[in-house]
Amino acid sequence: MKYILRDRNLSILFASTFLFFTNEALFLPTLPLHLSAAGYNNTRIGIVLGAFALGVLLIRPLSGFITDEKGRKVSLILGVIFFLAAPLLYLVSTDFLYLIVIRFFHGLGLSFYTTAFPAYITDASDEHRRGEILGHMATSTTLAFTLGPLVGMTIFSSYGFKPLIYLCTLTALVNLIVILQISELHKKTDRKLKIPYKEVIFKRSVLISSFILLIYAIIFGGIMTFLPLLLENIEGVNIGVFFMVESIVIIICRFIAARMSDKYGRGPVFFYSFLIILCAVYLISEINTMHILIATAALFGIGSSLCSPTISAFIADDSDPSARGTVFSFFYGAFDAGVIAAGAILGFIADLTSIREMFMVTAIGGFICLILFSLFIKKGFKESLQWTLLSKRQ
Repeated sequence: MKYILRDRNLSILFASTFLFFTNEALFLPTLPLHLSAAGYNNTRIGIVLGAFALGVLLIRPLSGFITDEKGRKVSLILGVIFFLAAPLLYLVSTDFLYLIVIRFFHGLGLSFYTTAFPAYITDASDEHRRGEILGHMATSTTLAFTLGPLVGMTIFSSYGFKPLIYLCTLTALVNLIVILQISELHKKTDRKLKIPYKEVIFKRSVLISSFILLIYAIIFGGIMTFLPLLLENIEGVNIGVFFMVESIVIIICRFIAARMSDKYGRGPVFFYSFLIILCAVYLISEINTMHILIATAALFGIGSSLCSPTISAFIADDSDPSARGTVFSFFYGAFDAGVIAAGAILGFIADLTSIREMFMVTAIGGFICLILFSLFIKKGFKESLQWTLLSKRQ
């Protein structure tokens, strides 16, 4: 964390990212309740909420292009502006089609911001500290999603939806002032030297890493969607405890172990952290007491704290500075697609079996995908396995 505190731009970005995701987190538990109160059934609520992820996904190519061509700062500012403009529009109407459009529009902001965010950190960080800095910077997001839903529910329950909208707008306005203070570090590349889009995207490291991130996103989306449904009929357990324990563990682990991938290599840290996540997913199928719930949340928190920053650092290491926006737009587009697909894919499995068995199948399927990642991330099987299981950074 000391490297962030010593660097003016990273400190500004940390504060901005906390405000940005707090804005989003305020909506997470409250918008479904607002829509339900407006008379929407579960299907329509799901469609409106899903329009946000669709907006994020479809604009990714443009956000990547702007991040590389116009600069990281421009994309960060655009993301904040979308988050400033969108909240007040929810007050205009509760018409179904209107809300789909507004939710889609709202999602554009997340696409621009999350494409530029890792690209900016990569530009600003030393290669040998990149995993550590990415991990510490991601703590801002964890803090936002820990505090945001709590604050959002408190305001919504006490004062209603309109004051919550005003708070979201105020948060975005403060964030706009903050992000305008950041300096642009990206140097635009001569068009003659620019790497073609296909060459950037159809690269082994980008495709295989995006594939495993897609699998992680399906797991993540499955937990967000189906864990509450699994727990609602189990006496003495609380979904809020799961997310609280997970968040606390993520924050602690990122402070303690953020430098592991810099020291021991991206491959082993990613492999074993993803394996821990799969163990947690399998353990979800066995939850019947609060003790198992807490153990599962802790395992998932440990794995998640290292998994995402490590694979992001690997992508950053292996990408050309002039094309990082494009690379990260494709990479995080895979995450968006996974979250969108999770409900349909895992819901189908759950309908065929049960929610418990669905989590078992997810863990087994995830393990198979992890093996494929370990075999194909490099050109040869031997090199891939050595990089994944044994590599050490010098």
